[in-house]
Formats: sequence, structure tokens, C-alpha cells
Amino acid sequence: MTSAKTTSEQTRPAPGRERSPADDDLYGALRDYWHPVAYASELGDGGPLAVTLLDEPLVLARIDGRVSAFRDICVHRGTALSLGSVDEDGLRCGYHGWTYNGEGRCTRIPARPDLKIPSRARLTAYAAAEHLGLIWVCLSGDPVYPLPENPYFGAESIRLIEVEPYNWRCALPRRIENYVDFGHFAWVHDGVLGDSAHPEVPDHSIGRHRNELRFEHPHMAEPPDSGKNKSLEIDGAVEVKLDYRLFMPNTILLDQYIASVDQRYILFFSVCPTGRNTCRCFTFMGRDYAFDEATDAEMLDFNALVIGQDLAFVESQRPEELPVDLSAELQIAGVDRVAIEYRRWLRDIARGPDSARQAATQ
Repeated sequence: MTSAKTTSEQTRPAPGRERSPADDDLYGALRDYWHPVAYASELGDGGPLAVTLLDEPLVLARIDGRVSAFRDICVHRGTALSLGSVDEDGLRCGYHGWTYNGEGRCTRIPARPDLKIPSRARLTAYAAAEHLGLIWVCLSGDPVYPLPENPYFGAESIRLIEVEPYNWRCALPRRIENYVDFGHFAWVHDGVLGDSAHPEVPDHSIGRHRNELRFEHPHMAEPPDSGKNKSLEIDGAVEVKLDYRLFMPNTILLDQYIASVDQRYILFFSVCPTGRNTCRCFTFMGRDYAFDEATDAEMLDFNALVIGQDLAFVESQRPEELPVDLSAELQIAGVDRVAIEYRRWLRDIARGPDSARQAATQ
């Protein structure tokens, strides 16, 4: 086994490290990106639905067939519009009945129906899109990168199941980095995703492709009785190859191929930064085998097990925000290659839209 060595940029970690200006820059820069805020199924036919993005309370509504996102404040008396209703006229405030169209313009004041409505009677609206089974919002209205891709979404050959969203007390980048950390499989998920008797992380390639980091785990052996493998007709270890597409800064498409049976398992995972140190996680699980509901239940139980194993470790990390300064924590060459490249790109994002766009062309 190759001996571990540190990258030239690393020093020993600084316990209790304070948040750096670059970390503040990153949090502010996230306003320029699409973020998932809800499943489309949560919004249903209309809403309203209260969500939070980057400490901003929002209300979602489906008006005239399109999704709109507004600051969750009525311009009349500052009440939450998410306490109101949606009908054929638009989003109606529950306090005094003021009604807003899909652009956020007030169209009706019931207490004075003949009154000329003031031009200021308009909500703060944000860019919103329904895409891949999720509702996405960009607070700046000018997203730097396009929405992520999932070529398996809607494919008849893939059964997708929606995992109940969950909230963690950690920053968005901490959650994403945990999801793609090869080194923890053998320890946190021993007997489920990895084997502590074989903790070595193999060499793996990684590169930038437009707004993505693409990388792979060339070989992993999983237990056959692990929840997501029970329906596979395989004796012995399940040999898999994992291909990742990390759509910066918040979404992962994991394509796990099982060559011995020519079948695949898919995860589409996206994280909403509800606050500086809190996030909400959305997951679609997919497979091209065993389309029965019993296997759905096994998959969901498996996902809950893995999440439960990770939770305490990630929420214990300090500082809560993932440092974009690579010298703040110790990295191991090869083993932590994905984390290093992810942090480097986050550093580009923290420097502003021009830097982020340039990073995506490399």
C-alpha cells in the first residue's frame, strides 16, 4: 500500500478555528445558484408551501400552472403568505385577502374592490423552476450554473422512489463532502457499504466538466445481505463500480453499476442550505431491477440506516462550516482527492460569479 502523504497546501488543523472571510464570502455567493427547496409533490397542485433558503423564509405557490417563489411576507401587514391559500385568482393572504398573481403583483384588495391598487403592492419574487421532481430557487435571479441533470429521471427502465426529506444541523458543503467521502465507508458503514478489514481507498480519477466534478470509485465490494442488495441474485460479495457527477455546489448523481448481473442502482441527492449551519436533504433512489413495493421498503430502510450512521459524525464536525481554506484541515493525497477538488471549486465560487464561471471552463 502506498504510504500516505499530505498535499503541499496542508498544515495541521486548527482546533476551534474561527470562520474566515472566505467562508462568509461563500455563504453569500450561494445566493447566485439554484437550490432545491421542496419536492414537487410537496407543493402539489397549488400550495402555498413555506420553505427556507439561506435564512430567507419563502412561500411557494403554483399559479396558472407555473411555480412561483416569493418572500413569505404580505406587503400589507407583514403576515406570512404561507398561511393563506391558492385559487384561480392567485396567492391569497389569509389575513385580509389581498391576492397576488404569479409575478407577485397584487390584483385584489377585498376591503376596497374599486380602489386603484398601489404600484408598491408587489411581492419580492425569486427565480423558481420545477425540474427533476424538485422545486428550485435562485435568490439572485441570475444563476451562475444551470440546473443539474439526471438522465434516469422519467426513464421507464428505472424505478424511482422519493425519500422523505430530512434536516441536518450542518452546513451544505459538510453534507455534500460526507456523501462523497470514500474513506469513511469502511468505518462508519462497516458491513453495510464497506469493510473495516479493508479500509484502503483505491486510486481514482477526478476532473471538471462544465459545472460538474466527475469522479469514480473503481471497485467496491458490498455485503449481499445489505438492504439494497437483497433483491440481487448474487452469491457472495456484490462487486460494484461507482460513477459520480457532482453538480456544483449542491447535487450528486451516483450511478452504481453491478457488472456481474448488468444492473444498476441510482441515487440523486440534492441539499438545500436552509441556513449557515443547517440544511435540508432530498433524495431519489432508483434501480432497474425488482420493481415491487417490498423492495421499495428495503431500499428506504437501507437509506435510513446509512443516514443514521452518518448523522452524529457530520453534526459533530467543527467548524460547522466546511473551510474553503485548504490549510485549515489536514488532507491526505489520493484519499481526500475529491474533498480537495470540491473545496478548491468552492473557493472559486466564494470569489464571485466571474471566478465560478471561469472554474467551470477548466
